[in-house]
Amino acid sequence: MEKFLALSQEKQATIRNAALACFARHGYEKTSINDIAVAAGISKASIFQYFGNKQALYQYLFDYCAAQMKQAYNTSALEETTDFFDRVWEASVMKVENLKKHPHIASFIASVAVEPTPELKSAIFSEANEKYIASLVLHERDYKKFRHPEDAELVFQMLMMLAKGMSVQLESGVDYDSMMKRHPARPRSPPQPLLEFRNILDMLKHNFYKEEYLP
Repeated sequence: MEKFLALSQEKQATIRNAALACFARHGYEKTSINDIAVAAGISKASIFQYFGNKQALYQYLFDYCAAQMKQAYNTSALEETTDFFDRVWEASVMKVENLKKHPHIASFIASVAVEPTPELKSAIFSEANEKYIASLVLHERDYKKFRHPEDAELVFQMLMMLAKGMSVQLESGVDYDSMMKRHPARPRSPPQPLLEFRNILDMLKHNFYKEEYLP
């Protein structure tokens, strides 16, 4: 890894994006070091020199994607948002906008979501990842708004399952440009596909919140 990190940022990005694209297109098992080397325009020996083996390269890519995804969230803005469901909504929009900027990461995450190898799939949807997301969107003050406070974590788990399903959809070719497209007659409204998610959040809010916390 030291030799890889010693490369210019541009060269690192070329190799990284080539590897992300190959794994996204072919999956972990069917992707070869040669595929990545050809896509990056370097030799197989260089890949081995930089990362040692395919598994180490894959782990590096996962760690890189995880760090990029964490940077997507404006934690200060989320902290200032007082409602759980609004916080989930804002975090979701931040995530989608970040993935639009990094299509290789989006495709890679989608491919991991449908990996047949359990340990690869669990890497993305790990307990540590869920705890991090929970720390962003589910705060102590949110529990009192639920008719049954224990339902707060249940709803969070439901939303995490929905997020997993959306990640699988990415593998089917969801276009982030269309995902962020707004209705021409309502330019300030949420993007149309995300509006469906907003409607789900509103439905859950009306079913689980106490009356006094409903609009």
